[in-house]
Amino acid sequence: MAALAIGLAVAGCDALPPTPSRATIAGGREIAMPHARTFRVVARDGYRIVDLKASVVGWGGAALGEEQFQRLVLVPHGVPAPALTGDLAGATLIHTPVQRIASNAVFHEAITKVLGINDRLVAVGGVKSWDDAVRARVRSGALRQIGYGWHSPPQLDALVAAQPDVLLMTMGDLRSVGAKPRIESLGIAVVPIFLDNEPDYLGRIDYVRLIGMLAGHEAQADAFAAMVTRNVAALKAAAAAQPTRNVLSAWFAGGDRWNPTVRNADAKLLRDANGRNLFAKPDDPTRDSFQSVTTEQLIARGRDADCWILRDTHSARFTDLSVLRRFRAYRDGCLFAADGMTKPDADAFDLYETAVIRPDLILGDLVRMLHPRLRDQPFRYIRPDTTVPR
Repeated sequence: MAALAIGLAVAGCDALPPTPSRATIAGGREIAMPHARTFRVVARDGYRIVDLKASVVGWGGAALGEEQFQRLVLVPHGVPAPALTGDLAGATLIHTPVQRIASNAVFHEAITKVLGINDRLVAVGGVKSWDDAVRARVRSGALRQIGYGWHSPPQLDALVAAQPDVLLMTMGDLRSVGAKPRIESLGIAVVPIFLDNEPDYLGRIDYVRLIGMLAGHEAQADAFAAMVTRNVAALKAAAAAQPTRNVLSAWFAGGDRWNPTVRNADAKLLRDANGRNLFAKPDDPTRDSFQSVTTEQLIARGRDADCWILRDTHSARFTDLSVLRRFRAYRDGCLFAADGMTKPDADAFDLYETAVIRPDLILGDLVRMLHPRLRDQPFRYIRPDTTVPR
């Protein structure tokens, strides 16, 4: 099977589909996606046109290569498919609702779960699913393993064997970008997922609505988006009534390097919790949400933080008390860790699955962290750090 897939991929390189046109869509009615900036949807003649565009951003760095663009044409079964000419030249035709879905990121699985279509998954990244049922299907061989998008491009032999209608594809590097036309040449429609590029965390919720369109579960997706949006509005209002507090979110990378959150969706969560991010920078979807700084820089700008998210699942252990004592958050005991909802035996972290599309849950933790008067519920993903030496 591997040899067959590679052979097909190489053969397909001689007749790759044309580059999708970025021409303005002629006519139609735009379907509102209030928060998304990486895609738009236009309804026309009984089908939908979806334009997705974003940069592939290196981890902790800047955009890699050229901005990526994809035009999809979503045509319901029974509706005549339009000719892929004119403003549809080079677009990818997808008949909806799709029934067989491949995914290369765990948060895609969170989306399919809230839409009630996990039974349509035929391939996933691997065995790190938070969902026990999905993980059991992977381990039994019922679901193919194609590899996670933050590590490598999908494994072609496993992907072809799964026979998906579509691949929901998160692209972590340029190797994945290069693999995309090969996958398409095998007859698999690729739906790029640029969720991480959304500067507003609510833009992630619009991706639930997009996949709801693909699956024919728009009502469920719309209801989910409305629920999350209501929760966010209530949390923002409660936080805004409290005094603004200084906040630092920076994890230790080892050596003399720290990674503070500075921009985009993660920084907006801190702002909406009525926190003053001491490392804030302007939003920029062509750069990652964090940057690397030295310990000296961290002390100079972060010493007056009232609360500090000191650890996450990537962090190296930091035990230098002479440094920690220079921070108000340490002295006042307001140190937190973004390491809740873990299944160590499965190496599964719900922070990277459900929490991606439930920013209201993350925002709730941040509001309770910064504003003790609002601690009316337990912490979920971001919780007091009990591992720091005193």
